[in-house]
Amino acid sequence: MNYTFQFSKPFYPTKELLEIFPISRSTFYLMQDKLTMKGRDLAEMGRMEIQKCENVFWCPVKFWDYLQKEEINRPIKYDYDKKQQDEVKVAIGVFNQQHQLKEKTI
Repeated sequence: MNYTFQFSKPFYPTKELLEIFPISRSTFYLMQDKLTMKGRDLAEMGRMEIQKCENVFWCPVKFWDYLQKEEINRPIKYDYDKKQQDEVKVAIGVFNQQHQLKEKTI
């Protein structure tokens, strides 16, 4: 499935990103921890640090791609993995519905 999304900004601070993709903060930070424990860069999730800026920004397109590739299709080992994966699936579904509503109103 290939989607083309339009966002109002190219980058979002964490709080706004989690409003667009309704994932709990704990799940969001757990995803980051798992990625860094594997020795991978958070830029793969869309994280961007801008010099001389206190906030961390996120690319919503990269984050959506990360959710699709890494979180939805990962193998389930424990009950909490299933719960987290279900939360991500719901967040993606909510995001897709919101985007479709925006397209209809434009």
